Amino acid sequence: MPLVKKITVLGSGIMGHGIAQVCAMAGYNVTLRDIESSLLDKALEKVKWSLSKLVEKQKITQIEADRIFYRITPEVDLELSLRDTDLLIEAVPEDLGLKKKVYTAVDKFAEEKTVYASNTSTLPITEMAALTGRPERFIGLHFFNPPQLMRLVEIIPGRDTNQHTIDTALDFVMRVGKEPVLCRKDVAGFIVNRIFIPLVHEAAYCLERDGASMTQIDSAVKYKMGFPMGIFELADYTGLDVIFKATSEMYTRDTRIVNPHPKIKELVDAQNLGQKTGKGFYEYSGSTYE
Repeated sequence: MPLVKKITVLGSGIMGHGIAQVCAMAGYNVTLRDIESSLLDKALEKVKWSLSKLVEKQKITQIEADRIFYRITPEVDLELSLRDTDLLIEAVPEDLGLKKKVYTAVDKFAEEKTVYASNTSTLPITEMAALTGRPERFIGLHFFNPPQLMRLVEIIPGRDTNQHTIDTALDFVMRVGKEPVLCRKDVAGFIVNRIFIPLVHEAAYCLERDGASMTQIDSAVKYKMGFPMGIFELADYTGLDVIFKATSEMYTRDTRIVNPHPKIKELVDAQNLGQKTGKGFYEYSGSTYE
């Protein structure tokens, strides 16, 4: 018997609407909550587009796509969105101050049974759990972008997370068809980003100091190391603002992590954030880069 029946996702951005789609595709009823209906409208259009691509590729039928879409209920009212929720997945931007405001509001309306999960990619779970009234029912569920395609989910218990919450998270992740990795230690960046973030910065230092070009570095990573994307391609896809913020958050908690490379800061300051702005390490035209 599933431990989770009703899910609420807070935040309808790239990760939020992607996670909502993943849940709906697994048969769950999902409430997608954001602060404005216009944001929810945009998110649902993106879900509809994603499902249409799956129909085009004959992964699902149009009837299945329609059923999946209508399992997602948009909601602006926080209290209504949390009604009868078993699992709350928070997917708001990586700002501890913002998350504190969100959890303070959520604590007023969440039912006792509700498990809190954060999709944070870097912030320690114990720190966030302390912002709530239920640290024992708080856990990290780090999906990767895009959630619809990426199979891995990091599960991160905090210091006070109880076993029932861990079991609930593991059961949920497997039921949505993802591969769970249980992180045994709650450290900034968890497992993947503690490897990925230094890799991006080391590639930037190779570019700066070693005379290698971006295409040479990316080719080496793809064709020798077997990565599906080059380091600079992946950085642009992820978003340089996301990488800069993640690096800064990790560095403030552990100085063994590299400080943000000056080139990345320069690109972020210029609002050249990668694919989403048309320019990052590479320049983009349509679906190609230069």
